[in-house]
Amino acid sequence: MSEETRTRPPGEEYVREAIWSAKKRHFSPVWIVPIVALLIGALLIWQNLSQRGPTVEIRFKSAAGITADKSEVKYKDITVGKVTGIRFSDDLGSVIVTARLNKEMRPYLTDKTRFWVVHARLSADSVEGLDTLISGAYIGMAPAKEGEATQSFIGLEQPPILVDRKQGKRFVLEAADKGSLQIGSPVYYKKIKAGIVTSYRLAPDGHRVLIEVFVQKPFSDLVTSATRFWNASGIDASIGTDGVEIRTESLTAILSGGIAFDNFEIFGQGKSVKAGHHFILFDTIKQAQKVSYTREIYFWVYFDESIRGLKIGAPVEFRGVKIGEVVNFYLTGNPETADFKIPILIKLEPQRFNIIGSGEEDKKVDAKIFDKLVQKGFRAQLQSSNLLTGDLLINLDFHPEAKPAKLVKENGLYVFPSVPATIESLKNNVQSILDSLAAIPFREIGDRTREILKQVDEGTLPGINRSIEGLDREILPSLSKLIDNGNQTVEEIRRNYLDTNAEIHRKMLKLLDEITRASRSMRNLTDYLERHPESIIRGK
Repeated sequence: MSEETRTRPPGEEYVREAIWSAKKRHFSPVWIVPIVALLIGALLIWQNLSQRGPTVEIRFKSAAGITADKSEVKYKDITVGKVTGIRFSDDLGSVIVTARLNKEMRPYLTDKTRFWVVHARLSADSVEGLDTLISGAYIGMAPAKEGEATQSFIGLEQPPILVDRKQGKRFVLEAADKGSLQIGSPVYYKKIKAGIVTSYRLAPDGHRVLIEVFVQKPFSDLVTSATRFWNASGIDASIGTDGVEIRTESLTAILSGGIAFDNFEIFGQGKSVKAGHHFILFDTIKQAQKVSYTREIYFWVYFDESIRGLKIGAPVEFRGVKIGEVVNFYLTGNPETADFKIPILIKLEPQRFNIIGSGEEDKKVDAKIFDKLVQKGFRAQLQSSNLLTGDLLINLDFHPEAKPAKLVKENGLYVFPSVPATIESLKNNVQSILDSLAAIPFREIGDRTREILKQVDEGTLPGINRSIEGLDREILPSLSKLIDNGNQTVEEIRRNYLDTNAEIHRKMLKLLDEITRASRSMRNLTDYLERHPESIIRGK
C-alpha cells in the first residue's frame, strides 16, 4: 500500500467530482451582461477605428487664415478632411498643420500628392478662391495614386495648375530666360487659348530655362516636329516701310505673359510627337519663322566710313534678297598713320540661293564662286534699311566702275572687297566739286571783268549814245512820216471799199442781187424742162 493511498482520506475523489459538478451546474447569468457590453464596446471601437480616416502633417511657411478644428481640406470644392491642429516646427521656421482626412483618401496619400492654402486671388484672366472671403481660407488638395505612400507633406506656396484630369499633352520648351512668363500664363494657337504654362525650372547645365506647358485637345494633335513656339508676351512693335506694325496675342499676354505656336508651311507638315517632346522657344514670331541653314561661309568686310546704325544681326542682301547677316564688328587702326578701319564679320548662307551650272560641282556655292563674282565687280556696300530709324544693312551688288580686286585671306577668312556707301560717294563728289570751285581764280576773273566794264563805260558806251542820238535826229522823223502816210492809205481803203456808204460797196450789192435773180431763173428753167422735156422740140 502506497504512501499516497495511506494519507488520502476515503471518498475524496467523490467529493472533488461533486464540487466540480456543483460549480458547473450553478454558472451565474450575471456574467452575461458585462460580456455582452465588452463585445459591444469592442465592436464600436473597431467600427470607429475602421471609419476613421488617416492623419497627415503638412509643412507650410505660413498658415495665414487656417484655424484648428475649423478650416477644411477640399478637393474639387468637396470637403475631404478637417484641420485638427497647428503648431510650429522645432526651429520655428515653418508651421506644421495636422489634418484628418476621410478614409477614402487613404489610397491617394503619396509623395506626388500636393497641398496648398487657398486664398482669394486675382489673376490676369480670372478670380480664384472668391468664396474664401466669406468662409475663410482652406487647404486645397491634389491627390495622386502614383508614388510612395506617406503622411508627411511639404505645402506649396502657390496653387498648382491642375491639368491632370484634362486630355492633352505636356511639352517642354527651352528658352534663354523666363522673361515675363508665369505659372498659369496662356498658350495660344492662332489667338485661341490652347493651353497653359504649368511650371518652369533651370536646366541641368544652368544655361537655359525649361518651361513646361500643357496643350489640351484638339490643339495638342496639331503639335508636330515642325511646330514653332515663340514668346508672345507684351507688345511686339516694329517700324518699316509699311508704317508701324503692332502685334499682341491678347490683353492677358500683355499683363502676365504668354506663348504662341503655329505650323508654318515653309517647314513642312512634320511628324507627330509624344508628350514631353522638347521644343525651342523663340523670342519673336519673326525668329520662329526664320529658316535655319546648316551651311555658312564667313567673310571679312572692311569699311572706312562710319557704320552708325549697323547692328549685329543686320541683314546682308543681294538685290533685296537676304543671303546672310552681320555677325560681329570692331575698330582697328594704326596711331602712327592715323589709318583706322572697321572689320565687319559677315556670314553668307549658300542654301538661300542656287548657282546654275552644267554639273553638280558648278552648283556648289563656295569661296571660288565669290572670287569669280568679285573679279566681275561684286562688292559690299553700306546702305540704309530704314530712313526713320537710321538702321543700316550690307548690300552686295555689281559695281563695274570699282577697282579690280580679288579675295584675299586674312586670319583664316577671305576679305570681301567693298565700295564707299552711296552717301559717302555723294560726299566725295560734293567735296570734289568744292575743290574744283576752290581752284577757279575768282579774284582774277573779277579784276578782268572790272577792266572790261571800265573800257565799255569809257569807250563803247559814249559811241553808242552818239549813234542813238543820230538815229533819233535823222531816222525817227522819216519813220514817223512813213507811219502817218500808211495810216492815211488804210483810212482811204476803209472809206472807199469797206464803208457801207461807199460807191463800190453799193455796186457790189447790186451785182450780187443780179446774180441771185439769174440763178433763180436758171433753176426755174431747169425745173420746167424736167417736167416737159418735149418743149425743147415743140416749144412752149
